[in-house]
Amino acid sequence: MEGQMNQQEGKEILDKDCFMECIRSIVKKMNQQEQMIKLLVDDLNMRHHEGVLYLRGERMYSTQELIDRLHICRRSITNYRKDGELQYILLRNKAYHRESDVIRFIQENSDKLDKRWAEEFLTETMRNGDILANR
Repeated sequence: MEGQMNQQEGKEILDKDCFMECIRSIVKKMNQQEQMIKLLVDDLNMRHHEGVLYLRGERMYSTQELIDRLHICRRSITNYRKDGELQYILLRNKAYHRESDVIRFIQENSDKLDKRWAEEFLTETMRNGDILANR
C-alpha cells in the first residue's frame, strides 16, 4: 500500500513513500522558515548598520537625535519629559522617544519649537514612511 498508513499491533506505521512525502514536506517548510529568518536578520542588520532603532515596528529617537533634528537643547528635552509633554522609554538606562510621541509633541507644542525644524522633521518622517499607520 503505497502512500498510506498501516495498522500493526495497535500502532500506526507509515510506509516508505508516505514517510518520504512527509519528510519532503517538513524540509520544504523548514527551508521557507529559514528564508524568512534570513530576511528578518538582514533587515535587522541593515537597521543596526544605519544606527536606526525600531521597537515593535516603530522608529525610536534618542535624545541626541532629537537635539540634532529639532535643534533644541538637552535641558529643554529633559523639562518636556519631566512635565509629561514628551513621552519616553528607558532602554539600558538611555531615554528613547517613539516617533508617534515625537510627532504628537510637535503638533501639540508647535509654539515652543522652531517651525522650520519641526516642519522638516515631519516632512522627512512622512517622506521616509516611518510614521505608524495607526498613530
